Amino acid sequence: MTLEDNKKITLGLIEEYSPTNIYLTDDEDIRDRLNLVYAPNYQYLSQIKKILKTKTITVPETNDTTVEYRLPMDMFQFKKITGLNSNNEEISPIFKIIGKKIYIKQNKGQYIIEYYAYPSEIDLDTEGDFELELDQDAQSILPYLVTNDILKTDPSADYTAFYKEYQNRVEVLFNNRNVTQPSAIVEGGIL
Repeated sequence: MTLEDNKKITLGLIEEYSPTNIYLTDDEDIRDRLNLVYAPNYQYLSQIKKILKTKTITVPETNDTTVEYRLPMDMFQFKKITGLNSNNEEISPIFKIIGKKIYIKQNKGQYIIEYYAYPSEIDLDTEGDFELELDQDAQSILPYLVTNDILKTDPSADYTAFYKEYQNRVEVLFNNRNVTQPSAIVEGGIL
């Protein structure tokens, strides 16, 4: 989903969406601060529903026993590393992370680093076609958080209803993570 699509949902929730307006709303105050309100909420939600990314490092055949690489700039938390030899067989990597660098002690192979990333920043100049990096389930929660912040300054609005809805949806998100799906293995025989 794009930022613009998400904004349309937010503006629809607060009854300020104007489909004929290029700014999506006729309310100048909301229009001028919408990206600014999205920025911290987008960052906050990415800490709750983390953005998983990978980076592949190819270690050439070398005489050195340890090779140094820079970790991704957007990494805020390391998850794991998987090593693959030239036959795509998994190998146990020997590595150490020091600061913003990873030191891999191994010969030739590919190493896939899984990590949680900071999202790209949303600022005043972020265009509507910006693709949100959050998973779809988190994208659907974001408008409730933004709506809550927009309506906090409106004394006639019940912004707490949107925050409660946000909390309910986050709870469902976490409860669904812990559900184990049933599975079966069928070996021969007739069903």
